[in-house]
Amino acid sequence: MRKRRKMPELNAGSMADIAFLLLIFFLVVTTIAEDKGIPVILPEYYDGPPGPVAMNNVLKILVNGNDDLLVESKPTEIEMMKAIVIDFVNNPRREKDKPITSEKAIISLQNDVNTSYDTYVKIYAHIHEAYLTMRNEMAQVQFQSDYAKLAVAQKNVILKKYPMKLSEADPFNISMSQ
Repeated sequence: MRKRRKMPELNAGSMADIAFLLLIFFLVVTTIAEDKGIPVILPEYYDGPPGPVAMNNVLKILVNGNDDLLVESKPTEIEMMKAIVIDFVNNPRREKDKPITSEKAIISLQNDVNTSYDTYVKIYAHIHEAYLTMRNEMAQVQFQSDYAKLAVAQKNVILKKYPMKLSEADPFNISMSQ
């Protein structure tokens, strides 16, 4: 009769090292999803009293808890926001209920506590797109170039003409004149 041979045992000492190296590899290679926000350059801090705001310089946008949008007390679709903002800021027909110059235009965005984040971001994106469009158009007229490709001094000229003044506070609680 033949004797059965014993199987040689595997050395498991290096298994812990391999598992540790794999763990390190996956920690280094894996990307972790980051929360994304809205990139906004905040204005310089001002500690004085608020200045007067003329009613015709403010475009009042209200969003309720059901994500219904009112612009100047009229129901509006979100997709219309870009055109409405451009028309308000530029005021091509020189209407008396709109700002005389684009520098004076203020967009007042007021949300209900229950407004969805998605709706807020969509509205904000349309407002931002409107300003980018106006800035690009002015860059093409003045400098024959896209706004993004301009030098800092040229961008400042355009930013002075089209500053994005977005108020998320209620500007009508501030004293008004004219």
